[in-house]
Amino acid sequence: MQLDWIRTFVTLAQLQHFTKTSEYLNLSQPTVSVHIKKLEQALGVALIHRSSTNQLFELTPAGERVFEQGKKMLELWRTMEQVDQKKQEIQLRIGSTHTVSDVLLPDFVKKIKVLYPQVRLQLMIHNHETIVEALNSNNLDLALVEGTKGLEPFHVEVISRDELRFFASKRMNLHSSPFILREKGSGTREYADEFLKSERIVPVEVLEASSHFLIKQLAVRGLGIAFLSSSMVKDEVLQGKLVPLEPHVVHRPIYAVHPETATSDPVIKELISLIEHPN
Repeated sequence: MQLDWIRTFVTLAQLQHFTKTSEYLNLSQPTVSVHIKKLEQALGVALIHRSSTNQLFELTPAGERVFEQGKKMLELWRTMEQVDQKKQEIQLRIGSTHTVSDVLLPDFVKKIKVLYPQVRLQLMIHNHETIVEALNSNNLDLALVEGTKGLEPFHVEVISRDELRFFASKRMNLHSSPFILREKGSGTREYADEFLKSERIVPVEVLEASSHFLIKQLAVRGLGIAFLSSSMVKDEVLQGKLVPLEPHVVHRPIYAVHPETATSDPVIKELISLIEHPN
């Protein structure tokens, strides 16, 4: 997907005319049509309903959404061009808890690098308590977390939702089996502890690990019941290496967090929008 295609589509949607758009952008009419077609192909959706003359058209529902997001992208791009003209770079410090880094961060970082190459990223992956400490110390511009503890001084908004379940290599009883859980201070561990307390389950043994990969591997080897995001064990479940222990499931929101002073920052606002609208 190229910025020129988005600029052409946004201009066309604003001027509502192919000829005026080609004149405004100093492009030929065939080039305008090619840009629209390539953008539709890249997104896999139709953006406009064309008339027989190919001059009059209406935006499709998908086109309306792309138009709104496209305007924001062009606005942010203009901001970045101004920064580039001043020979400066936009530095962004993004923190994430382990769970969110596995679930959302790879695709999020890829989008940033593709759409906004001027942004230079510094990533910090740690448990919830450490991320909150970094926010309090002004060492992060944006954080992605799955809990709200300690976030009262900051701007917090829900950007996604996650499903947590208990998994084991075979059917196990939660009342008589060991648990393999994240360490204290982890957002996932907080959800696990709250669930066990609500069900009046006192674990016979808890094996703690700070690595989701290790927790998953220990569960595959039959050493206990793991509490993990369903998205992290899709392959193992499909292969029959792990089974979810029904009906125990916890749904939790994932949050974007940043200082209140950054609420008006167009870069932060646009990056949050990227996560909220993954398609």
